Amino acid sequence: MSARPNTIKLDEKGRIQLPADLRARLNMNPGDEFIIGEATSDTILLKKMDLAIIMKGVIGEARKVDLDKLEQDIEEEGNRIARKTPMTQGHPCG
Repeated sequence: MSARPNTIKLDEKGRIQLPADLRARLNMNPGDEFIIGEATSDTILLKKMDLAIIMKGVIGEARKVDLDKLEQDIEEEGNRIARKTPMTQGHPCG
């Protein structure tokens, strides 16, 4: 964080220009994507999205899934639903 805060202005299209020294320190480049959110009524948060890190997290979580257990759970749920469905003339659709 810089020792002295910068003052910037919102332009007529709702844009702000981040100071060059801040962009350089935070390795911000044209085309980078950010998540923006309202922290308080007069404060916003801006976070650089890092797609590679996001994807590594998603892949890591997906690798933890036990596919055999998932298949078993799906089959059990299907059987549970089938037992609740009234049968009309041997066919659930009537």
